[in-house]
Amino acid sequence: MSSDILPDAVEGVTKGVLSWGEEKIKQLAEKFRNKELAFIQEKEVIEKLKETKNSGELAFYKTYIKDKEILFIVRLGLTLRKFENNAKILQDFKLKIKKKYEIKGLHIAYFVQNGLLNRYVGILLDDLASPDKLNETICKTLQNIEKHTVFVDWRYNESQVLKESMTITSAHKPDIFIVSGVASAAKIVRDCEPKLAPMLLKYELEKISTGKKEVLFFKYTL
Repeated sequence: MSSDILPDAVEGVTKGVLSWGEEKIKQLAEKFRNKELAFIQEKEVIEKLKETKNSGELAFYKTYIKDKEILFIVRLGLTLRKFENNAKILQDFKLKIKKKYEIKGLHIAYFVQNGLLNRYVGILLDDLASPDKLNETICKTLQNIEKHTVFVDWRYNESQVLKESMTITSAHKPDIFIVSGVASAAKIVRDCEPKLAPMLLKYELEKISTGKKEVLFFKYTL
């Protein structure tokens, strides 16, 4: 009988260790997630962020964005979109993103929030032949967002937009160059369009124009 007890005891200990290990892993994973979200503070925002985990949009980008930090910032951008009708929460959340991920991270989040990434990928799909190339291009663009986009805000004037646009296109020659303005900045971008198009003769213009948003996509054609 004693020979039967020993294997049973070993099996019981092994199951206990494995069970404890699985539980501990779950606890550590949850602790890490909570720490990752701690900078947000607002419960309502955290709940909305968690909802993005199951979105079709995020599922698509998970296929092509392997950098975990950038993918998380994409989720932050999707969450910003959910608060576009709540100026107070939206502004507070933007400030927290900027503090945590600096201006580059905020710009990536803007890029997602305002639908720029969706349309950017749509333009890419017209020409790219392979998923690997799409993956490489999306990641490179997000990692170097300032070399592809002018994010116009209320502090800009027309000459600044034109100058920055020429600097970026001359220095970096992006395949797709974007000028984006939201709210009061939309009018600034709209007013710049007639002057930008003749300056960027090697680019073909496509735009998104609504009352609150003006986005110019310049696609390199030569």
